[in-house]
Amino acid sequence: MKISFISAILAILAGFVQSPLSASTRIVRTINDSWIFTKEGEKSVVNIPHTWNAEDCIDDEPGFWRGECSYSRKLRLGDEIDGRQVYLRFEGAYQETTLIVNGRKVGYHAGGYTAFIFDITSFIHKGTNDLLVKVDNSYNEDIPTLSADFTFFGGIYRDVELVMTPKVQISPDHFASSGVYLSSSDARHLSSKTYLSNHSDENVTVWLEQSLIAPDGSLAAKVSGKVKLPSRCDKYAVSQSLNPSEVKLWDVDDPVLYRVNTSIYADKKCTQLIDRVSNSFGFRTFSIDPDKGFTLNGRSLKIIGTNRHQDFYGKGNALPDENHVRDVRLLKDMGGNFLRIAHYPQDPVMVQMCDREGIVNSVEIPVVNTVTCNSAFAGNCVNMAREMVCQGYNNPSTIIWAYMNEVLLRPPFKSSAPLDSKKPYYDFVEQTARQIDSAIKALDPLRPTMIPCNASPQVYKESGVGEVPDILGWNIYAGWYSGVFADFSKTVDKIHSMFPDKGMIISEYGADNDSRCHSFSPERFDYTVEYSTLYHKAYIKTILAKDFIAGSNVWNLNDFYSESRVDAMPHVNCKGLVTRDRTPKDSYWFYKAVLSKDAFVRISGRDWIIRGGDEGSVQPVEVYTSAPSVELFLNGESQGSIAAKDCCATFQLAFKSGANVIEAVASKDGKTVRDLLEVDYRAVPRDMSQFVDMSVNLGGTRFFEDAAGSLVWIPEQEYTPGRWGYVGGQTARVKTKRGSQPCTNSDIFGTDEDPLYQMQRRGIEAFKADVPDGQYYVYLYFAELSAGKDKAVQLVYNLGNDVVGEEASDRVFDVSINGQTLLKDYDIRRENGALRPVIKRFTVDVRGGEGLTVGFTPVKGETVLNAIRIYRCF
Repeated sequence: MKISFISAILAILAGFVQSPLSASTRIVRTINDSWIFTKEGEKSVVNIPHTWNAEDCIDDEPGFWRGECSYSRKLRLGDEIDGRQVYLRFEGAYQETTLIVNGRKVGYHAGGYTAFIFDITSFIHKGTNDLLVKVDNSYNEDIPTLSADFTFFGGIYRDVELVMTPKVQISPDHFASSGVYLSSSDARHLSSKTYLSNHSDENVTVWLEQSLIAPDGSLAAKVSGKVKLPSRCDKYAVSQSLNPSEVKLWDVDDPVLYRVNTSIYADKKCTQLIDRVSNSFGFRTFSIDPDKGFTLNGRSLKIIGTNRHQDFYGKGNALPDENHVRDVRLLKDMGGNFLRIAHYPQDPVMVQMCDREGIVNSVEIPVVNTVTCNSAFAGNCVNMAREMVCQGYNNPSTIIWAYMNEVLLRPPFKSSAPLDSKKPYYDFVEQTARQIDSAIKALDPLRPTMIPCNASPQVYKESGVGEVPDILGWNIYAGWYSGVFADFSKTVDKIHSMFPDKGMIISEYGADNDSRCHSFSPERFDYTVEYSTLYHKAYIKTILAKDFIAGSNVWNLNDFYSESRVDAMPHVNCKGLVTRDRTPKDSYWFYKAVLSKDAFVRISGRDWIIRGGDEGSVQPVEVYTSAPSVELFLNGESQGSIAAKDCCATFQLAFKSGANVIEAVASKDGKTVRDLLEVDYRAVPRDMSQFVDMSVNLGGTRFFEDAAGSLVWIPEQEYTPGRWGYVGGQTARVKTKRGSQPCTNSDIFGTDEDPLYQMQRRGIEAFKADVPDGQYYVYLYFAELSAGKDKAVQLVYNLGNDVVGEEASDRVFDVSINGQTLLKDYDIRRENGALRPVIKRFTVDVRGGEGLTVGFTPVKGETVLNAIRIYRCF
């Protein structure tokens, strides 16, 4: 009886002494809610994802806030931590992060775009725990990115996860990956490497199993093996192989995904589960040949797509998962099959969606533009490369690892400098490139590496940097930053001859365009949608024609924040095929027509609803289609059928005043498709006695749509009797080192309607409109654009937009309306300053059939006018 009592006590006590193999499997959950955010002493409650630069990245004050902020919260833990290791995993925080738990420092991470994980097991306890995360987005010369054409948003801008695993585990802290690495060199056999850890004080024997689950849920293959893990064993590597009888291949047209369950069991029969992680996997083979281009699963395939930046209108880069999902679907719907995830690894949802949708991709570390020549910088580059590869290793859609975007664009010496003075910098860049490349190859020998280069192949040949990676990406902007469209073809031919053993990707090309700006005679640096579309038409034709171009990526899928930029839309790089809120531009629909295999038709200007001009004037309307021809209807009447050339057909339409309905009809392979577009045409009547209002942008040929104000600003024209227009003067073309451009690219402070003020007519004598008698509001728009040579905009990326600063003007003039002086000795700079919008509204009574004449009389220097709006009150 005594023995039985002791046995019972021992049995009870044994229940409180957990075996390292007895804990149940892992728990993973986000802890994104209710963090206390502190910036410069100010506190607020925020949810993750979060950035502190969502607003100041777009304001007119130069720069954006950089420094250290903190996030804190309480974390309540209970019995769930018994027998478990506990971690905090951050998917991304920019750029230096320090974790403090219960007043003790846990660790530090450098780098803003890869995931990282901290083991907090020894820092926590049951009950309430205090978490404090310090994040700093200050410039640090040892951490890339140093400078770039995008905003460095500070904050914890991706998910934070609480990860709880058994003591015996599949290691979650091997570069914050899943701990399992899957590969197949022949698309038949599957190799795995799994990192196991034993955080207990006991030696254990476990069985590691890999199960390959087919798309239909059936078991395609399985392997298991016994593993002995010593106590306190950390990241012990175990290799295994699976040999399924047959597999279906992952392809861009049929992205077949398998699932691999990696499990640790306590028994040989594999019934007592300890830990498990799951990874998706796809079997495929591919190659990139210097002459033949890209091959997937044995078939030649031209890969066409875009780059992508991870921000959104009003949110900065703190995006929920659904924003990432949407972007991949936008690319897929366009017909794209290739995404350059640039210039940094992005949210894991991105590559997961690429796996699912069938979009091959390249991923790169954020070494952009410049490097710091020291070992700390090189070491951080290598560590980022390892994190990138390990975290994205299992994604079948990823085909390229990239690094060092345009690092020879602006080296610390003049291009004319002798080679011996360039050599130290060249040597460091090359040596660092080799370190990064070797680190990537050591982890993943199956994927090629790439350096995206600026379009100066001789520099990459001279420095030796171009010989390091397997393939070379080329960022080419002929016809935008320099040269003409035809230079693109010449440039790629030259590159191919200089690097005959390197596969070629056109990793960037594009032209800035503000979706509000339009022109029927577009030209370089007018920032119109039409010029951008011309640009893409020229490039895609060459890309598709040359076999040695394996693929291409438009810069960019979306407009994105770049705080230092100016142009038509300050603080935004607007080369996107869609806007910041993901509204497609014409160039998006053009690519869909080119890439679509099915019948497709789309009328251009879908986001240009309010149009205008003289009543009865004829305006071109372009239609994009994958069909051989398209018929167009205007307000129910056929405008004829036109054969499509390079997926485009242009019609000349005379809109009526008011609502117009355009319908395009096209057929392909027996399928007919239609597209409808409603246009609100604001006509200036031929019979000026019917005049109501007009808005005119002076100094160029550009239309500007103000959708919020329900206005369209039409281009200027010279006055003729009975009509309207300017008298005298000339367009104020901006001088550059290579000639001139149609408008300034300066930021006009205090307005988001910069294009209205970036063009002007100088030396104007009058603006006349032969309107009928009545009362009118006359709005005159001014901005002093001659800000002085010290204010000339010079951006590292505006290679062909090197504006020659204009001396600050000393202009004074009078303004009169119908002979009455209303502004005397008007000096824009003195009254308002340079680069600031000015609107002067005058109430005018027109009598005796005199019409309206706004006169400009110089007192000193030239007169100017940027825009005029005339509104009839009664």
